Amino acid sequence: MNSYETLEPAFLNRGGVRLAHFEVRPQAPQNPPLVLVNGWTGDHGIFTPQIAHFGQTRRVVAVDLRGHGASDAPEQEYTMAGFADDIAWQCAQLGLQKPVVIGHSFGGAVALDLCGRYPELASGMVMIDSIVMSPAGLRDSPDVQRLLDGIGGPNYRTVSKANAWEIGCDFDDPARRKMIYETYILPPCEKIPQQAAYSTIKNFTQNYDPTPAAEACKIPMAYISADVPLVNMARDLNRLQELCPQLVVAKTMLAGHFNTIEVADQVNAMLERFLAVGLARARERHANPPHVTAPRDASDIRAA
Repeated sequence: MNSYETLEPAFLNRGGVRLAHFEVRPQAPQNPPLVLVNGWTGDHGIFTPQIAHFGQTRRVVAVDLRGHGASDAPEQEYTMAGFADDIAWQCAQLGLQKPVVIGHSFGGAVALDLCGRYPELASGMVMIDSIVMSPAGLRDSPDVQRLLDGIGGPNYRTVSKANAWEIGCDFDDPARRKMIYETYILPPCEKIPQQAAYSTIKNFTQNYDPTPAAEACKIPMAYISADVPLVNMARDLNRLQELCPQLVVAKTMLAGHFNTIEVADQVNAMLERFLAVGLARARERHANPPHVTAPRDASDIRAA
C-alpha cells in the first residue's frame, strides 16, 4: 500500500516551472483514470487513502498545484485560470483520457474551473468540501479581510497554521486529530511561500467569478460535504445546482474538513458509487436522449 511517506514525485517542466505529480496504477487499470487536486496550502497527502484505495484498480495521478507541495513556487500571480491551465497541460502530457477530476477544498474550485474551461477534458468531476459559488458579499466581509491581512502580514505562518487547525474541526479523537494535522496538513502548510499562499487566496476571494465555469460544466458532477461551519457559510450549493442540475450532493458523517483522511471509508464509498452509477447514468442519458414530441400545428388541430 502506498503511503504519504513512500510516494515519490515525478516532474513535468512547463515554461521553466517544475510541476509535481504522484502516480500509481495497477497492471490492468480500469477506466476512467482519476486526477486528484489538492487544496490551498496543502498537497497530494490529503488524498493518501484515496491513492492507496483507487490505485489498486485505476490509474491515479495526484497533482501538487503550482506553488504547493513538491511543485515549484515562482514569484508570480496565482490565479484560477493558471491552475486550470497547468492541470489541463499535465493531463495532455501524461496522456490522461477523460479522467474524473476530484478536488479537495480549494482544489474542488480549481476542478470546477478546469472542467468549465476545458469541457471536453474530463468525464466527471467531484468537489470535496469546497467553497464554491460564494455569496456576493463574502469578499468584503470582515472574516475574509482578516484572513487576507493575516496571510499577507508578518505573522503569516501562525495565521496559516491556525486556520488549518481550526477548519479541521473536533469530531475525531484529539490524539488522532493531532496526528492527521501534524502528518498531512502541517508539512505543506509550513512549506508554501507566503507570496504563493497570499496571491492564491487573494485572487480566489477577490478576483474570481465561478459562474462562467459552472455554466459551461455539463459533465456528471458530485459534491461531498463535511460539517464545517465556515465552509457551509461561504458556499451556495443551491446556486451551483441551479447552474448545474446534474449535481449530486452527499455528506460525510461527523467529520471535519479533512474528511478524505478522517473518514476515508465514507469518502471512498461515495467516490466508488459515483464512478459506478453516476457516470453510467450519464452515459445512458447521452445514448438515449428523452423523446420530445413535436407540437401539433394549427392544421393538425383543425383536422382533428
